[in-house]
Amino acid sequence: MKKVSGLLVIAIILIISVPAFGSEREDFFSQEGRKFWSLGLNLGTSFATPLLIVNINATISPLPNSFFEFGAEFGTINGMAGENVTIRDVVYSSTYLYARVNVFLPFNDRTFDSYGKAREGGGWYLGIGLGLMNAEYAFIQSPTERTVATKENPTFDGATGFYFGRGHILFKAGYAVRTTMDLKNLIGVNHRLLLGISYRIY
Repeated sequence: MKKVSGLLVIAIILIISVPAFGSEREDFFSQEGRKFWSLGLNLGTSFATPLLIVNINATISPLPNSFFEFGAEFGTINGMAGENVTIRDVVYSSTYLYARVNVFLPFNDRTFDSYGKAREGGGWYLGIGLGLMNAEYAFIQSPTERTVATKENPTFDGATGFYFGRGHILFKAGYAVRTTMDLKNLIGVNHRLLLGISYRIY
């Protein structure tokens, strides 16, 4: 899974950087700020398990007022050890890969700095998609006794939030939710609050 995550990150960077430096850059990205291309880093929590989430993502925008988001989340810290749990500790880690299609509504049109260079602002987004969660629980009964359980689930994924700021450096505040794709058992809903920073390529 770690190798897959690394390859995903490399692919995302190539997808975004190649057109950004192409000879048709002006025409390719023109739409008065209604296309959202970016790279982002976020920190967050699910308020349960995992308590700490690190999120990296990239967005590509072939069409105006929409964008595709591809990302990976790395979770840690178990937050659900109850009073009746007899084990001494639980070590939790997870990797979550997802892809979404989003509606994007910019706050304002493209602006320009004092040198005439285009500056991009933020906006509101709403998206749905699919993901794959891989979680590992290490149940530690003693310093020498440990039981490891892994769980892999395909999920439905949804998110909404805002990008704030002017120019290419934006702050992000987002809410996301995921649930199992098993339609007979939709009780495994996980909420995430993410805060971070994004570099808007164009």
